[in-house]
Amino acid sequence: MFTPHANTGWPSWDEWWPEQDLCRFGGMLQRMLQPAVVLETGVGIGRITGHLDLEGCRFLGFESDPQWRQPPADPELVTPTAEHMASADLVILDSDPDFRFQEIKLWGEAGKPGSVCVVHDCGNGHEEWTVHAQLGKACTATGMAGLMLRNPRGGWLGVHG
Repeated sequence: MFTPHANTGWPSWDEWWPEQDLCRFGGMLQRMLQPAVVLETGVGIGRITGHLDLEGCRFLGFESDPQWRQPPADPELVTPTAEHMASADLVILDSDPDFRFQEIKLWGEAGKPGSVCVVHDCGNGHEEWTVHAQLGKACTATGMAGLMLRNPRGGWLGVHG
């Protein structure tokens, strides 16, 4: 299946789950960076998590939706604390937008210097009123160096300075 409204060639599991290439990108980034601590929000059923080497790092996983919360997500915490953000070398944010805006801000304020952050759904030509465009603005508002990714729903890759 391909992501709806995407150019040809962007595989996705269905219309709700992130593009398969973005999931693979998270795993490839982990392999290239070799972070000691990986933090992921929006773990859900493990679409991104399945591409990570959980044995090769300390994994901090969070899921805001109790319906989707299962291991390896924390069984009780729905979103990371400042201490979690300060310890993570690689941060992947894909939680429910109600939580993700705060998580982006928290990474900007408390993230580990030199850490890398990937945020899903940050817009790729989406209209200004969409949550995608607003998430992209939230990433830019951190003041951290970063670039927009051109996957269909958009993404952002930032480096904490």
